[in-house]
Amino acid sequence: MAKKLETRRPYAYTQQQQDGQGSYRIDENRFSGKQPMELSDYLRVLRTRWAWIALAIILGLAGSLLATSMMTPKYSAKAVLFIQAQSANDTSYARSQFALQRVGSYPQLINDPALIDKVRDELDTDMDFETVKESLSATTPTDTVLLAVTGQASEPRLAANLANVSARLLAENIEALENTNPKELVVTAKLSVRATMPAEPISPRKTLNAAVGLVFGLSFGLLLAMFIDRVDPRILRAKDTERIIKLPVIGEVMDSQQHHKGGPRKLNGYRQLLSNILLSNDGHLPRRILVLNSNSGPHFDAEQLGTALASMGKKAIVVYGDAQQQQQLVPGSEPGVSEVLTGMTSLDVAVQQREHIPMGVLPAGGTTQMLRKFDASRLLESLICELEATYDVVIVMTTSDAEPVDGAAAALHCDCVLVTAKTKQTTYKKLKQIVDDLSAVRVGATGLVIIHGKARG
Repeated sequence: MAKKLETRRPYAYTQQQQDGQGSYRIDENRFSGKQPMELSDYLRVLRTRWAWIALAIILGLAGSLLATSMMTPKYSAKAVLFIQAQSANDTSYARSQFALQRVGSYPQLINDPALIDKVRDELDTDMDFETVKESLSATTPTDTVLLAVTGQASEPRLAANLANVSARLLAENIEALENTNPKELVVTAKLSVRATMPAEPISPRKTLNAAVGLVFGLSFGLLLAMFIDRVDPRILRAKDTERIIKLPVIGEVMDSQQHHKGGPRKLNGYRQLLSNILLSNDGHLPRRILVLNSNSGPHFDAEQLGTALASMGKKAIVVYGDAQQQQQLVPGSEPGVSEVLTGMTSLDVAVQQREHIPMGVLPAGGTTQMLRKFDASRLLESLICELEATYDVVIVMTTSDAEPVDGAAAALHCDCVLVTAKTKQTTYKKLKQIVDDLSAVRVGATGLVIIHGKARG
């Protein structure tokens, strides 16, 4: 027995792995948040979390459009006054300079309370004094004798009326203030450009609001994608997984639940997996293969692997070490591993034969509580040796905390250890826990098998 275990040198720890430099070691800083993100990490987040970013952009645009639709539109209209000064004693140049100097003080007159009251009376509007005051403004373009009066309202007609009435009343106030001595100076303010009804509102600005929503959604989406990648780093792509955890991806197969969707393509994935196993073992087929599932669901299809082995002329048997997982794949309460190891039944009675595939199945059993894990690990070697007398390959399927046979116990008796990871379900932390469990028994994983939930093109 000891000699047989010693022959499994390629899958035991090397000195380099004992020093913490093994090829399947996971970077602790990657999960503690201490390691800063590099450009490749940002690109990976964009590739794998693009759905969150797109969702945030859509929500940002929808929010900006909703906010825009709830805003009250505001229209703006402008009337222009032309200021002219006349004096019999001055030249035309002097009169123009006087007008330029005086016109700069006229915009302040728009806030005259008496003027605002007159505007309210003429328009007969429901707007209060403060609303009318905030809706009116006056400006003077630089180096001109023009005075622009602007009126703003929620309706285009009201905005034009505000501008025209206010401009006319302002012109009357200017002439009343300046023309105190008509013989010396006469100032006139003429309405040169009347305000017309605006066709488009000045606010809300739909294009600007949409651009703000787009930028906000994009920024929030990027932050959300990076946050999700940190707190819940699920496996999405085989290439990223191999780079992050330093464990080679030995194959990519389809979910076992895709019975009618994979066809030959699904079988080809398991055939390629078997070819990669042979390459990793110098062309020799391991007689004991452990499939250590990272998820409790029945994702790895052992029958497909048995079919691939049958095409090579090899007869395989699948031994289920996880009672819960086996119940999902092989329903029933037939005797299995736990009954055989406790002596309650014989191996010939417990093994089930597949008619359509030259392979056997050994369930986990229904009395797992009667078998201690220590006894299961101790008796497992004799069970596998007995199976090897009939079958060419023994495939053990289990999980890390399974009953009656957990992953660490089964790894001690297997030549090839395959760790499975389901895309969009398995996290890198879960893989780290599995590697730590294997490290506790000084066993290294052969490779990682990525399981996809649907057929890949």
